[in-house]
Amino acid sequence: MKNQLERSLKAKGLSKYWKVETFRDYEFTKDIIHQLQSEKHLFSLLAGIIMAVACSNIISMLIILVNDKKLEIGILRSMGATSFSIAAIFGLSGMLMGVFGSIVGILAAIVTLKNIQTIIDFMSQLQGYEVFNPSFYGHGLSSEISIETLVFVLLATAGLSLIAGVVPAIKACLLKPSDILKTE
Repeated sequence: MKNQLERSLKAKGLSKYWKVETFRDYEFTKDIIHQLQSEKHLFSLLAGIIMAVACSNIISMLIILVNDKKLEIGILRSMGATSFSIAAIFGLSGMLMGVFGSIVGILAAIVTLKNIQTIIDFMSQLQGYEVFNPSFYGHGLSSEISIETLVFVLLATAGLSLIAGVVPAIKACLLKPSDILKTE
């Protein structure tokens, strides 16, 4: 667009009177754009940390579940259940925990987005100044809900939860029925 405008101005003999700049070239906006990019990277890092903590919580819960269900695992194994079927039970349990957590999180996100302006106004009143400076963010934050993003979050969480369920599933597979039944 910039090149097209410059050519048009040059063709009309007005190029010496006008300097065409994109918002990325304009000196005032460079700092703002860099700040927004930094915030984007910071939020991505925070999201990654939150996902790691959530996966470690799922692993912890499933390991505790395996320890609590040793007797049942021993009985299932002695009745002919394969290691794969025991692993599948705990892997799917992890995936269901992740999907359920995602659904709750998505519902909370939808409610938050529907009430974002009320939340911003409340936070601004608490702090005594605008939370989001209108000169940087405009007069309102976007509250659009992206179906693609929601589907991605749901699928990614299910996949990560399934992977997080592998560690306890392997632990459950390695339990020997005879050792379990002797100790219980």
